[in-house]
Amino acid sequence: MRTPPTLLATLLITIASTAVNAGEAGEYRVSVTPVIGYRMGGSFDGKDDDSGESGADIDLDDDAMAGFIVNAPFDTLAGDAYTEWEFYFARQSVGLGGVPAGVDPALDLDITHYLVGGTYVGGGENVRPFLAAGLGAAHLSPDAAGYDSDTVFGFGIGLGAQLFPASRIGGRIEGRMLGSVIDSDSALFCGSGPAGSGCAFRASGDLLLQWEIFGGVTVRF
Repeated sequence: MRTPPTLLATLLITIASTAVNAGEAGEYRVSVTPVIGYRMGGSFDGKDDDSGESGADIDLDDDAMAGFIVNAPFDTLAGDAYTEWEFYFARQSVGLGGVPAGVDPALDLDITHYLVGGTYVGGGENVRPFLAAGLGAAHLSPDAAGYDSDTVFGFGIGLGAQLFPASRIGGRIEGRMLGSVIDSDSALFCGSGPAGSGCAFRASGDLLLQWEIFGGVTVRF
């Protein structure tokens, strides 16, 4: 899944241009926002099969991401600000760069985040800034048969803006930092075959940090 950065820029410009006639959001019970964007950064510190430091790193390529966000109103605050519950789901299929010997350089890694948290939405008319945060899980799965996957603790913090030209349909643009806490014995790149089984690469205890920017159309029900 590779989306050129120009496509993301076009999406964000289109959403932003609709904010000129934005009005109040109105009452709603839940909102759904399919999103598409671009995620950057991230690397693993390596260990060998004996759990010793290998001295080699695996870097993640920059690539597209896609997912959806579900929000539900929680409380109204002074100055027409409000808070929401939030569920965030997003997946990136990313290639590996700078891989050590024994790891297939053509291997892709699927990274899926499941986060539950909330947003604080500030006051405004055409555009409402917000702060989002969530905790949950990150599922890391090599996109090839014979390799193990792993699920680790994940979190995210984002800043963005809600744009509503109508009471039920609007937009969302956001920049978010994502973190995945890699366990000291995470055998993410292990495999098995006719010659036996073993780990070509292990991730040491570390924090995998990535950054993304995305946009989407929000529909409120």
